[in-house]
Amino acid sequence: MTEAHGPGIAALPDGADVVIVGGGHNALTAAAYLARAGRSVVLLEAADHVGGAAVSQRPFDGVDARLSRYSYLVSLLPRQVARDLGLDLTLVRRRYSSYTPDPGDPSRGLLVDGEADDDARRAAFDRVGAGDDVAAWTEWYDAVGLLARAIAPTLTQPLPARDDVAADLARAGGDAGRAIWRDVVERPIGEAIERRFRSDLVRGVVATDALIGTFADLDSDLAANRCYLYHVIGGGTGDWDVPVGGMGAVSGALAAAARDGGAQLVTSARVSAVTPGVR
Repeated sequence: MTEAHGPGIAALPDGADVVIVGGGHNALTAAAYLARAGRSVVLLEAADHVGGAAVSQRPFDGVDARLSRYSYLVSLLPRQVARDLGLDLTLVRRRYSSYTPDPGDPSRGLLVDGEADDDARRAAFDRVGAGDDVAAWTEWYDAVGLLARAIAPTLTQPLPARDDVAADLARAGGDAGRAIWRDVVERPIGEAIERRFRSDLVRGVVATDALIGTFADLDSDLAANRCYLYHVIGGGTGDWDVPVGGMGAVSGALAAAARDGGAQLVTSARVSAVTPGVR
């Protein structure tokens, strides 16, 4: 039994199979799948809109431009989910991952271009005096790609045993596969970053994906490793996409899929108590 209050509650049906509390993008995904599986689903959201952090706003009066408000890029939306739910969503590949100014000379910086060929990448590293790290960078991210392709499918599969994933990676990548598993999964990632790269600027660029949004320590725990994995495994490529229309377009597509499946999405409905096992 769920006790809720708000202007939308009068529309709640009796005897729903599933009541989902909260209307963020994961809740909307669950609602869409459950409804399409034939369940009677009611989703309750305290705010006056669904989407949670994945919402868009028009911040400039008179300008019809929708910008992401909190979350801003798509990297961990499995293609299988988009296919299963028939999401009406346009994603554009982000070409440039980052630009990092050189603290010693702010007139120059390292531009990470996902479409750069070998010559362009070397020129970018040479501009910040990090040419010696080009080979290490290529080797590292080639190995990270192996890791991403091994782990990404597990996001939509029964959770495999850790040793099985490590064994699959070793079969696919040999010594490189075993090394990247050790460096990113078993040992604090800071050890590998310091060992593999010479330039502090390049080390910082790599470490950013392990630290952003956390208070983790690169050299003492594995929280940074988990953060790094979240940044590099998306879709088995690590690529990040920009949703046309901002992140609200993602939530809107998920909400549409849930409603099309028969789910009822109730906003302005604050849940005050949940009693398990009582209908």
